[in-house]
Amino acid sequence: MKKIIEGPRGPISFSVQGRGPALVLIAGLGSRARLWGELPSLLGRHFTVICPENRGVAESRGGDAFSLSSAAEDIVFCLDELGLARASLLGVSMGGIIAQRLAIDFPGRIDRLIIASAAARLSVHGRRTMEMLRDLLDFLPPRDFGRALMCLAFAPPFQNRFPAFVSQAAELYGLEDEDVPGTRGQAEHLLEGWDYRDALGKLRVPTLIISGVRDAVVSIEDSREIASLIEGSEFLSLPDAGHSVLAEGGSVVLERILDFLGT
Repeated sequence: MKKIIEGPRGPISFSVQGRGPALVLIAGLGSRARLWGELPSLLGRHFTVICPENRGVAESRGGDAFSLSSAAEDIVFCLDELGLARASLLGVSMGGIIAQRLAIDFPGRIDRLIIASAAARLSVHGRRTMEMLRDLLDFLPPRDFGRALMCLAFAPPFQNRFPAFVSQAAELYGLEDEDVPGTRGQAEHLLEGWDYRDALGKLRVPTLIISGVRDAVVSIEDSREIASLIEGSEFLSLPDAGHSVLAEGGSVVLERILDFLGT
């Protein structure tokens, strides 16, 4: 079921499926909900899965400009709309940054927190990568953006083993023309920087951090820093995975997520 509601900062589009405890999937830069593939249906066997589309893309276009804080508030607004007091979060890439911000600002609304391929702050390496992504948005046709990202999204072993899957992902990652301004706005906001290290040190939410050792977008050192900051957190690294660690990790990652969420 897909819904579009009018939030305090503009329209918010999200889908809901499954039954059980609430679990919010928070996507990355420029991503529509379709990029989750089969994951919502798999997790929907155990959870009520909510997939919001971040401000600036799909039916969440319009209203205020994107920011990490407003993205977190949009998700809380969705939970309120659904009558949900609490939820667990699974955020990937930029979605992992939003998940951190949400847990910091609204800790009482969070049951468990999963952060994949994300950092607690904008590092030097992260800034260079984000500048490159912004430039790709400026100089490539929108539908070619996804194909260019594949060099960063998946580690070479996965690309060599599953070329058809990566080709399909490249098409899904291609941007719709109307999403380009919002995606660029997301990139520009991230380039303003964030640093959640102090706040994460005070966070008391059960947390699992997932990272690919071969992630060329967010280094494993940046992801591991989150684990060092959140007391009692768990850290899972996959030696042959890149930035798309959920897809590359397959059943290993899915089983760890389900175990962490207590199914």
